[in-house]
Amino acid sequence: MDFDELNKATYEGRDLVDRYVHATLLVPEVLIFFKYKDEIAGRRVLDMGCGAGRTAKFLSQWTDAYTASDYSSQMLERAKEHVPGARFLLCDVRDMGIFADREFDTVFFLNNGLDSLGHEDRLRALAELRRVLKPGGLFAFSSHNRNHRNARLQPQLEFTPDPVGLARSLVRYRRRARNRARNRPYEREEAEYAIINDRSHNYALITYYMTLRDQVAQIRAAGFEPLEVYDLCGNRLPLDGEDTESGWLHYVARRS
Repeated sequence: MDFDELNKATYEGRDLVDRYVHATLLVPEVLIFFKYKDEIAGRRVLDMGCGAGRTAKFLSQWTDAYTASDYSSQMLERAKEHVPGARFLLCDVRDMGIFADREFDTVFFLNNGLDSLGHEDRLRALAELRRVLKPGGLFAFSSHNRNHRNARLQPQLEFTPDPVGLARSLVRYRRRARNRARNRPYEREEAEYAIINDRSHNYALITYYMTLRDQVAQIRAAGFEPLEVYDLCGNRLPLDGEDTESGWLHYVARRS
């Protein structure tokens, strides 16, 4: 099984879907939404990788031309329940043939959706995202930071004097260690990127990581002009800089 297939199977799990229903907006997402409100309000917006409707609750209130999409059918079912009335479509970002060229004014792919794919599929996804976006249209997404100091943490047993708490900690540790043993062979360290089995969801996912500079170079090569980068606290970072404190970075760009 390819690791992107394993990731998709994880995102179809009911327990994980239930967790995403209650997720809230992040600080950099709020900053981006309000800073670029004029490119959302009343515009044709695509919210790719919408999950269980976390961003749909907000964006669908600003425009009647809002479309949300995800490749997880379970996520979409919960999103439809959570945000009734919004337009939800099942679609894989690697092949968005259901959308026309230049169909959208603004495209989002938040919550690190691109990072569930391998390198070639990521480039294919970026090409598709560019195709459905109008020239000069806004593109915002997030991605894992390869330079983050905790990117490669190993499973650790959390000690507590409480016997019940210790038992639960042991169960979690065994689950994490089991997932880690299963997924470690998928890891890769390349010059441009890394594939890391990180601690997300008890080491159940295999995730694509890039440094800030390499990510800026990648989206430029894909036909986008980078505008801004934000860390998880909402601080704006230089395009030629780096960061070790933020696990995720949020990028804003335009279709060239």
